[in-house]
Amino acid sequence: MQARADIERIWQLTKAIEQAAAVGEWERASQLASERSPLLMSLTAPQTPAVLDVLKQVHAIDAQIAEAARNAKTELNTEYQAAMQATRNANLYQRVAQF
Repeated sequence: MQARADIERIWQLTKAIEQAAAVGEWERASQLASERSPLLMSLTAPQTPAVLDVLKQVHAIDAQIAEAARNAKTELNTEYQAAMQATRNANLYQRVAQF
């Protein structure tokens, strides 16, 4: 029954990853994914239909999280670029204002 315990833990970790991603806690999501990865890698074939269903759900959730991560990265990059431009503008102002 170790396989059943593993799949239950995989599911718990997946839901925790999903929650962490939903609130932007990407470091926590990464930690949980690192904890889950060896469990996923330890699964062997063949699996029962119930386990395969759980794994399909895990895959679907992972795809949603990956899309959210891409969107968050793009958003953060945009904010970073805007902050860098604001810094350049402030520096320019300081140089001009000194005259």
